[in-house]
Formats: sequence, C-alpha cells, structure tokens
Amino acid sequence: MWSFHALLFIVPLIFLPITSELFEFNKMIVTYILTIFIAFFWLSRMAFEGRIIFKRTILDIPISIFLLTQFISLLFSIDVRTSWFGYYSRFNGGFLSLFSYAILYWSAVSNLEPKNVKSLLSATLSSAILVSTWGFLERLGIDASWWVQDVQNRVFSTLGQPNWLAAYLCALMFIPLSEYLKSKKISQFLLFSFFFLILLFTRSRSGLLAFGIGSVVFWGMQYKFKPLINFLLFSFFILLSLIFISNPIRDLSIKSTQSSEPAVGTALETGGTESGSIRKIVWSGALKIWQASSKNFWLGTGPETFAMSYYQYRPMEHNNTSEWELLYNKAHNEYLNYLATTGILGLVSYLLLLVIMGYSIVSNL
Repeated sequence: MWSFHALLFIVPLIFLPITSELFEFNKMIVTYILTIFIAFFWLSRMAFEGRIIFKRTILDIPISIFLLTQFISLLFSIDVRTSWFGYYSRFNGGFLSLFSYAILYWSAVSNLEPKNVKSLLSATLSSAILVSTWGFLERLGIDASWWVQDVQNRVFSTLGQPNWLAAYLCALMFIPLSEYLKSKKISQFLLFSFFFLILLFTRSRSGLLAFGIGSVVFWGMQYKFKPLINFLLFSFFILLSLIFISNPIRDLSIKSTQSSEPAVGTALETGGTESGSIRKIVWSGALKIWQASSKNFWLGTGPETFAMSYYQYRPMEHNNTSEWELLYNKAHNEYLNYLATTGILGLVSYLLLLVIMGYSIVSNL
C-alpha cells in the first residue's frame, strides 16, 4: 500500500538537476524502482499465502493485445534499444515502460481494496497541491533565472512542460469539484479553482480543450442530480476567469479584433512560426512514415523511434519554419505517433484499449 502512495505522491514532484534531462527521466527511474518493489511484494504475498493472486478484469485482454503489438513492433524496429527503453532523454514510451504500467495496473487491482481508493486519491491530490503551488510561485518568478524558457509566461512547475502540467491538472481537478457538489465544502471548490488557475497559467490550448471536453462529460454525468444552480455558478466562474486572466482563448479573441500590417521577412525575423502550423507539418510527416512501406503500414518503425524516422520523410515545408533545426521526437499527436511508430496494429490495439476502458467506466456509473 505504501508503495502506491509513494508512487502517486513522489513521481509528480521529483526532478533532479544532476541529470541532463531533469524531469521525465528522473520520474521514470523512480517509477521503475517502485514498480520493482510493488512486483516483489506481490510475488512475496503469493509465496506466503501459497496461491496465485490475480484478479481478472475487463481490461486484461485489451492490455495483453496492446502489449503484444508493441512487442512485435519492437522486434522489427529500426532501433531496438530505443524501442525497448524509450527515447534516451525520457526512458518512457518504450516497451519496458508500457510493461511496467501493466504490472502496476494488475498488481493494484489484485491487491488493493475499494476502501484504499480514498487514501490514494488523497496522496495524489496532496502532490498536485504542491505541484500547483510551485507553478503559482513560478508565475511570480521564483525560478525565472533557472530556465531558458519564459517560465513566467507558461509555467510547467515540476512537470517540465506546460502541456504535461495541463494534462496532469485536467485529470485531477474534477475530483475536488465532485467532492464540493457532494459535501458543499468550500475548501474543495477553492482547490478546484486553484487547479484551474494554474491550468490557465500553462497557456496550454490542448489543456483548455481537454478541460472543455472533461466539463461536458462531468456535467453530463451529473444530470440526475439537478445541478442547474451549481452548473450556472461553475460556468460563471469559468467565464470570469477566461475574461480576466490571460489565456489562449482570450488572447486569440483580442488578436482577431486587432488589425495589423502583414509580417514581412523570414519566420525567425517575424517572431517564429505559429505552433499549430508546425504541428500540421509534423502530422503530415507522421502519415508519410506510415505510408512509406508495407512493414511501416502494419508495424511502424518501432516504439519511440519517431525521432529517427521523421527525418527520413520530413516534409520540405518544415525547413521554412522557425523550428527547422529542432529535433522532433514525438508527432505531437498520440494517435499519429502510434500509427507512425507501431503501425495500424499498434494504433488499433491502442484504440481498442481506450474503447474498452470507456465502456468499463460508463457501465460502472
């Protein structure tokens, strides 16, 4: 039990300046260490009790199929070592990390009880509070001199990337909101508000999109509780926040109402290419990788090999952007990334896993 608490509490907080990659690499090393501990205790329990402890779930087959397709893709990878361990600066996304996540899932459902969920959520939210607090201080400039990036403009706290911080908060912020609707404790609504504030500080468009979709799902699940007043208060709070706090939605509306002279010069001279335009180019490159051969069509180039494969098929338009010299090790779209690196088999198995997860959630509401 303590190992899962440690996993949920420590991993979001850990980052070390003694490695060349401060954030994800160190988080993954801690994850691997705790996975070994958890697997050891699980096996020890089975040895002491003299029986196999494995609880069957609806996700067993989809997870197994997904792992199988990843392993087959690894066998035919253009760089087997990278496909096994993951990209060198993160050690995540390779088969080793996916297998570790599967072990963590199966050990959790086989050893934890429903009564343990609340304490695990408490550990998760406690860590999120510390992460968000550092993000708030980051906005005030506490570590502005540490980074090349303008971290006050787009905070990333202990996660290392604004979009990762946004994804982390979007996954958690509806928990205190749900608690507020149930208990009417103002502290829970303040916690939700704090998480949303930090989400705005990330200036992540994908994060705000995820929050919008999450809001639709969340309030759709509340329909039988007649939450009209609560929904109106929620909407009013979100609207005020979007109006008075700088964020991509407000900035886009301001920009659209301002007339300006057309920019003249190269992308570097005019302030850089818009990130959305660059991502469209990268996405088209991912499709080119997938279409390059019959082997790529079915199995891709191997898990986590996008950095190697993209530059074989990179669209010429990428040379005209302000990021022409940067190394792209992800497609910046998880579905296209799986398609390029693990082929149609990898993508279909991933989508199957997501669909079964969604069915499991809905069927247990």
